[in-house]
Amino acid sequence: MYTWKLTGHALRRFNSGYSSGNNRLAFVLQHCAPKTQSRGRFGSYRKRISSWFREQGTQVAQACREQFEFVAAQKIRRCIQIFHLYTRLWDEVALRDFMRLWRLRLARNAKNFLVSAAGVSMYNWDRDRISDEEINRYNREIEGIYKLRDSTVVCSKCHLRIVIDTVQPDVKYCKCNGVQPCDTSNKDQDGWQPFIERQDMLIWRKIEPGSGGLFAYKVYGSFSDVTAEDFLQVQIDVDYRKQWDPTAQELQIIETDPQSELSVDHSTDVIHWEMIWPKLFSNRDYVYQRRWVVDKEKGLVIIVSRVTEHPDVPERRGIFRVRTYWSYMVIKPYTKIHEPGIEFGLTYFDDPGVSVPSAVTAWVALRGLPDFLVRMRQASKDYQNYKLIKKNASDILTLSEKDVSKEQVKVDIDDKLKNDKTTMRDYKNQQDDSTNNTNKLDLTHDVQQENDDLTETENKDITTSPKEEQGLLHYFYLTKLFAYLDI
Repeated sequence: MYTWKLTGHALRRFNSGYSSGNNRLAFVLQHCAPKTQSRGRFGSYRKRISSWFREQGTQVAQACREQFEFVAAQKIRRCIQIFHLYTRLWDEVALRDFMRLWRLRLARNAKNFLVSAAGVSMYNWDRDRISDEEINRYNREIEGIYKLRDSTVVCSKCHLRIVIDTVQPDVKYCKCNGVQPCDTSNKDQDGWQPFIERQDMLIWRKIEPGSGGLFAYKVYGSFSDVTAEDFLQVQIDVDYRKQWDPTAQELQIIETDPQSELSVDHSTDVIHWEMIWPKLFSNRDYVYQRRWVVDKEKGLVIIVSRVTEHPDVPERRGIFRVRTYWSYMVIKPYTKIHEPGIEFGLTYFDDPGVSVPSAVTAWVALRGLPDFLVRMRQASKDYQNYKLIKKNASDILTLSEKDVSKEQVKVDIDDKLKNDKTTMRDYKNQQDDSTNNTNKLDLTHDVQQENDDLTETENKDITTSPKEEQGLLHYFYLTKLFAYLDI
């Protein structure tokens, strides 16, 4: 009974609505004991318990408040300490974290990094190789030039040649007066316009789209005194090119396609060529891939070149790297590749990175382009003599390496020169400078001097004028208009 009263008292202290008259539990608790016993011996216990509960509740609430204040103060103090610590050490910590993150990143990507580095240092032949489809695209280039010639430089009425710029001997020209087809401004559907005519040569040009007004050029030549084999070697022999071309400051094969290293009928190379410009301009250099193929079944030689990039040839300070260049040449022998008589077609374009008025370009081309073609023709005719001299020099060096006597070297040289007396005399007359051959005869006096002089003779330019003394017209033409040669 007293338990129920105690419970009811506790409920009334924590719930003010508990003692309402409508509360059934309060009614029960009020009437659980007779009024006579409410003032009994247990009445004082109820008061003591109530007082104890009140005291304990107050102490508990105070302890909780103190504990909360203590925890809050500790947290605030720790936050302030951390703030000051990071304020003093932030730079050092940030640097350490940065280095740690980069170490983790490098360790995670070490494999990919090494693969990428190896890829940068190697030329990707599978990706950049000139394809067979591109080579086969020019199988009918000579026939296309025939059609271009008929549509632009042949009169449709009398079917005779039209005068382009100058009259050439042994050519029958149209004499139709006032006939429109004789107008040399005729263009074919692709935009090619007749430009220059010289002996055994025709040259067209057209504005290359997207070039800012620069011209692409197409050359057709028919040489009865040159073999296709020698003409090909003039295009691909880099050592010979440095002798007959005075603008070649540096010329070398950087890398050869592994698929064509052992072949004699085709090859693909990456070539670096630095061209001399006048002193007022920076030299130009080219890095390009050149592929040539001898198709014996079709009786054609095809050479295709275009700009590429190679990790072994970075740009150099003071030299302008040409980024736009392409060319293709088709050589067709009259009969066989080793017999005299060829036709060839050459189409090329390059942007040397300098703006020149079109009138100046035309004037330079009219003066320099035919001269260059004539020099290339002569170089083809002289190639066999060059091979002979190179062979003699190689034989002399072989004898010197065997440590034979000076007298024996002299006898061997004399014998070889006597056997090739006629050939050597013709070669000397073509060069206007007998210094090279004189040096070769003087080699017999000393074996060591022989090696040095021969090396100098091989590297010496065939032309009599030094490269530095060539005229502005010569250099400008070769760079602006004839960067086509694939070496």
